[in-house]
Order: sequence, then structure tokens, then C-alpha cells
Amino acid sequence: MKMLLLSRFVGAVPKFLGAASAGSRAALRIAYVDDASQPLGDAPFVGRERAQLQDLGYTLVPVTIGDGTAADLSAILDSADAVYVAGGLADHLMAVLRRTGADSVLVERIRAGLPYIGASAGAMIMGTSIDPAIALDGHTDGVSLGDLSGLGLADVVILPHADGQLPPYPPATITEVARRLEGTPGLTLLADDDGLLVEDNHLSRVASPAT
Repeated sequence: MKMLLLSRFVGAVPKFLGAASAGSRAALRIAYVDDASQPLGDAPFVGRERAQLQDLGYTLVPVTIGDGTAADLSAILDSADAVYVAGGLADHLMAVLRRTGADSVLVERIRAGLPYIGASAGAMIMGTSIDPAIALDGHTDGVSLGDLSGLGLADVVILPHADGQLPPYPPATITEVARRLEGTPGLTLLADDDGLLVEDNHLSRVASPAT
């Protein structure tokens, strides 16, 4: 199992995927899952996040899990070299994964060795709980998610954007959320240029600067 859990920036991705040159990157197909951003429409960060990977030279295969089935996702992952789950609203993302059964597909593929990259919401869902997402954003309109458990492939509870540099989450907000979650087992604060590398049961911090 190999995962890279990011807050915002993707500078750690080339080393994680082992593709140093632009030419070798273009040969890698990344399934780019955008469900977390669907309720946000054309919010500026959505295009910027996708552009980060495109600027690095990767071939992205757009995926909206909620428009299909678990079998559709499985078929796409058959020809993917990695999967990237983008940021947005974590409770909406978890609701889609559970409704379609794609949660089981992701867990199975990651455990079988498919490299996983998640940013913000995409990182939070791999932990044991998405409580920080609710503390930061509240509940998504129309989403009734009684169980805030994540997929549990990493024994952490991730609070992203912890340096307070992203405008929706200023330092005062991050400080208050961290205070409210104090004592949560596995609580891990990630700055925007920070990441967690998960290799089997080993977790380590890595730098992931803007590109």
C-alpha cells in the first residue's frame, strides 16, 4: 500500500510516482477523481488543482464517480497508473463513495498496490474520521452523513491547510478547529506545503511545495 496525502500543493508527486522527467510523466495515466468539488461548481481552486498536475506533465483521466457505478470506476482503474482524489467537500465525497460502492473499490485497489494521491478532502477520507472537514466547512447542503468515519487506511485524522494561508481558512479558524479537536487520536495538522507518505503501515512527513 502506497499513499501520498497532501494538503494543497503537489510538489511531492513526481518523487512519489517515480517519474523524474516530463517525458516519463506523460506516459503515466492518473485517474483524476473530482467528486468532492462537484457541489462547488466552477470555484477557482478546482481548475488550479487540476492544472498543478497537468503542468507537471501527467496524463489525467477525468473521473466523476457519482456519474457512474463502482464497476465503472473499477474499469477505469484497470488502465490507470495511479489515482488522485481532489479536494472539496469531504462529506459529499464520502456520501458518493458509499452510495456507489466505490469506497470498497478504492480500498481494494490501494491495498493491492495502486498508488493513491489525495489532497485536502481526498487526503482526509483515507484517515479514520473526516471530523475536521465538518469543523472547517460544515455539512454540505443535501448531504446527510450520520457516520463521519473515513476509509481508515491511515491511522490519522487530517486537518489540512493548517498554516492558515488559504483564504477560506485563516489562522484564527485553524487555531479554533485544532482546539476543538484537541485530544482526537491521530490528529495530524498538514500545512499546504506538507504531506504524509504512507507505505504499508509506516507514516512519514514529506515536503510538498508549490510547483
